[in-house]
Amino acid sequence: MTVINERTEPVDLSLIIPFHNEAENIPALLTELDHALESLGLHVEIVMVNDGSTDSYERPASTPRFPIVWLDLTERSGQSAAMYFGISQASGRYVAFMDADLQNDPRDLKKLYSQLKAEGLDLITGLRKNRKDSWFRKISSRIANAIRSVLLADNTRDTGCSLKIMTAEVARRLPGWNGMHRFIPALALAMGFKVGECPVNHRPRRAGKSKVISWKRAIQATVDLLGMIWLRKRQFKGRLKPIATNSLKKNIAP
Repeated sequence: MTVINERTEPVDLSLIIPFHNEAENIPALLTELDHALESLGLHVEIVMVNDGSTDSYERPASTPRFPIVWLDLTERSGQSAAMYFGISQASGRYVAFMDADLQNDPRDLKKLYSQLKAEGLDLITGLRKNRKDSWFRKISSRIANAIRSVLLADNTRDTGCSLKIMTAEVARRLPGWNGMHRFIPALALAMGFKVGECPVNHRPRRAGKSKVISWKRAIQATVDLLGMIWLRKRQFKGRLKPIATNSLKKNIAP
């Protein structure tokens, strides 16, 4: 059941967290988030998107400091779908993503947000240092990143890192298709947005099982990459200019 708590104040940042069968990690994740998000000094909402989980877990209405929105997909649809529908319910001026498996470090959100603001970026993505994945996954990811970077010229060394922060405008323009999450920096650049990256911590999985099937992901990513070569050339680069309030009033008939 989808649970959306009543919001009483403007939201600065919506943190969207897709998850599938992460019951063992969710309590620790919410505890860490409560401490990490406090350091941002922002009004934050946590948006938990359940992608067809079959396990059981508690759904608190909030952490001690921040409200939680719980969303459910009607069936398991993948990370891109969970992100897309999470964006549809987000109310923040900025949107962030991270995984629920605790491999992303919530404390890095402050570092990403600070760099985003300091450099005037529209999107910033994490660059995982000292990855705690299997050697096969690290090598396959490195090869995929290199090929993607050459073909899409997205200037991003680790597009697979889920830890990202962007303006709401960027988030709302992301298209809804399976595999979209692998190409967010390339899509943003193709739309004319300014993109950057920031080194972040990466931790070993503490509990639960990885949902990634490496060979299957490689095939899907290759097919998606071919589509992205076409799609990036078809994006609108123009953006709507801010509408002056005085001009708007003049155009309204008495």
